[in-house]
Amino acid sequence: MKLVPIQQVAAHIKSGAALPFGVRDADGQLLLAKGQMVPNDPTREALLQRGVFVDLDELRDASGRGGDGGTGGEDFFARWEALQTRLSTLLRAPEEPLFLPRVKEAAAQLIGWAERFTDQTLFVVVQHDHSRHESYGLAHLQHAAAVAAVLARRLAWAPERQRSLVGAALTMNLSIIDLQGRLASRGGKLLPPQRAAINRHPDEAVAWLRNAGLADTEWLTAVAQHHEQPGGGGYPQGLAEPSETAQLLRLADIFLAKLASRGGRQGMPAPQAAKALYTGTAGHPFAALLVKEFGVYPPGTLVKLASGETAVAVRRGASGHTPMVSAVMNRHGDPLGAPVRRDTAHADYAITGLVSSQSLRVKLSPHQLYDRRYEA
Repeated sequence: MKLVPIQQVAAHIKSGAALPFGVRDADGQLLLAKGQMVPNDPTREALLQRGVFVDLDELRDASGRGGDGGTGGEDFFARWEALQTRLSTLLRAPEEPLFLPRVKEAAAQLIGWAERFTDQTLFVVVQHDHSRHESYGLAHLQHAAAVAAVLARRLAWAPERQRSLVGAALTMNLSIIDLQGRLASRGGKLLPPQRAAINRHPDEAVAWLRNAGLADTEWLTAVAQHHEQPGGGGYPQGLAEPSETAQLLRLADIFLAKLASRGGRQGMPAPQAAKALYTGTAGHPFAALLVKEFGVYPPGTLVKLASGETAVAVRRGASGHTPMVSAVMNRHGDPLGAPVRRDTAHADYAITGLVSSQSLRVKLSPHQLYDRRYEA
């Protein structure tokens, strides 16, 4: 790792924007994760006056990509996939010395995306290919962390609390990541050893996090209690009053499980999954928040329009029922050469129903769907 004094890269650090690289001490230890916000000019100046450094490789990556990118979506999708790749190694190695700082860095990145690329974040969660069952455990953690970041931002939680929540989402299933992939592939009833592993995984994850040096009480409590239910009935302790952070994490966990197809069982479309979560929790405030934040037709949802066209929601609209969509097939079912933006608030393009992914005759390209040339 080659380190560069932060004063030499001052042009890359902007007030009101996220850090495009991590900030490190003279030994290369991470002090501030990439994606953390620089809220104002005094904070920027104070940072530049400190004797800190950045990694030259991270600097080159930020320069090559133009920071957070000006494409509106292309840079996000590339970075989402890159994070997915990093997490596939990182979350399987909690004993590694840099495990905790790297998890914190990933959490900060997801929090930054939840603010800058909210619609794209929801899109990749809703449009995830759940046929890749073996990767379910890892994808589920990244998705849970992304959804948690979006909801915590809407709740206006303090930055440190957001980091605790998103870190907990990334690490809540550390001991059963591969087991979840196997279970997603075959489905069926759990064998006794599998049930035992699932029952103890919150406590095991907490133990691994403590061994890694985590002392964040809210993070640890959320992991320990993310399967507890108000009034009791959850596990592993059957607590009647689990923490608020744990409850937000639990409901995000349930919603995402409903989206996923596993062992021959089809996943629910996002609108149905959100409705099932709301009714199944008797209108829990966090479930209501999720429904409101996602909208009735969140980005990534396939819909039929009054025009007869097939479209995919790409941005949330003025109301939950009227997202901005991109038409990808005409009324005859023929693929369009390029996506055509439609506003479903207009009667001619009102949504008339959902469309199954099996009936789609065109491959969706997120880069194209969010290309500024096709923006309204």
